[in-house]
Amino acid sequence: MKILLLSGGKSAEHDVSMVSAVFVLSVLEESGHCVIPVEIGRDGRWSIEDTCLDIHSGHPVWKLLRGDSEIDFDVVFPVLHGPYGEDGTVQGLCMMAGWPCAGADVMTSAIAMNKITTKELVSSRGIQVVPWKSFRIQSPPTPEDIVSLGYPVFVKPVRMGSSVGISRVDSPDMLESAADTAFRYDSLILIESGIEKAREIEVALLSESGKVSSSVAGEVIPGLQWYDYTAKYDCEESKLIIPAPIPETLSAEIRSCAEECFSILNGSGFARADFLLERGGKYYFNELNTIPGFTDISMFSRLWNATGVSSEEVMSRILKEAFRNHSHTEKVQD
Repeated sequence: MKILLLSGGKSAEHDVSMVSAVFVLSVLEESGHCVIPVEIGRDGRWSIEDTCLDIHSGHPVWKLLRGDSEIDFDVVFPVLHGPYGEDGTVQGLCMMAGWPCAGADVMTSAIAMNKITTKELVSSRGIQVVPWKSFRIQSPPTPEDIVSLGYPVFVKPVRMGSSVGISRVDSPDMLESAADTAFRYDSLILIESGIEKAREIEVALLSESGKVSSSVAGEVIPGLQWYDYTAKYDCEESKLIIPAPIPETLSAEIRSCAEECFSILNGSGFARADFLLERGGKYYFNELNTIPGFTDISMFSRLWNATGVSSEEVMSRILKEAFRNHSHTEKVQD
């Protein structure tokens, strides 16, 4: 199979995407696929080995050109974290172009990328989320606005991942700087109550033909005060413990909740659900990542391996779902 692998992108997560793509490429090639790596630059241009590509609209399928030569491929596999890749934009392009695309569809991608919309949807089904408030850049938060949330709080861009732009705020005098940092990445920010000594529990997900399956649960032990960008990607003290050292009944409950959250968003393809666990056993849904970190040391891959599903099998199931979704879309359009 010929797979067009998209990496890079215009978001602040460009570098993380490039690392993920190296792993995905190796697994796909080891599985016997022909992989065509395409880097999307920070300026949005698509290229192969520094040669820019052109997209030409057509009927029924658009063309991807390298000079005068058309690039032939069977499916697009986006490994693009954050805006302009994980948010439904590339997924929508593929749908318009008539290209099968691996992973979540336009709607699921867009909703999951918006932390506020996701929280509102899952909480409407009775799933617990931490207390939160949102603010637009035109009306930034003041300490008086978040008194009910208490301290510490976490200030986040609403549509960003990899902990980019997130700050922990322990006192009112830190709020303005934290909000300014978040507003650099999004005009809409989220402020959440912090849960002291919360444990981060993560579950990997696959959705096939409408049925969601989950991996064993894993736990993130940050090497720093909390799991920020540095703790994720540049801290040897951070650890991933699989399976998470929690009671089996609690693990099963969190896995079931993860599956439900993905189903609520009509999820397809793959994702990772993140939860916060209090000392007493109460847990909160935190967020859903439809293109999680995808390397040999990333939680997504390791969780499935610990569940008895190899990375090659995971890729195979993701690709099969891409063609199922594409076939269904074509029938609906006909």
